[in-house]
Amino acid sequence: MSQSTEPTTDWRKFAICREVDDDTFFPGPGDIRGINYAKEICAGCPVARPCLISALREEGGRAKSNRFGVRGGKSAGQRYAMYTAYRRQQQRAAA
Repeated sequence: MSQSTEPTTDWRKFAICREVDDDTFFPGPGDIRGINYAKEICAGCPVARPCLISALREEGGRAKSNRFGVRGGKSAGQRYAMYTAYRRQQQRAAA
């Protein structure tokens, strides 16, 4: 049987953030210290990659203003930049 490369919801039970107050991952606008602190927690998380993949899939084409918090070690702005770079790459490949 082949192993799937799709992230499953099982990864959530291994997430370090389960042991941290949720507010930690939703610092206020411009709170660089808070954002960096949340990213540091994510950096030590064994499931940061599936978390990031899940965030990117869930957010899809949402505008930057409709993305919130630090997920998978990336801020909302970083995830938006990743999404737009991916979309540009897809558009170039289709042309």
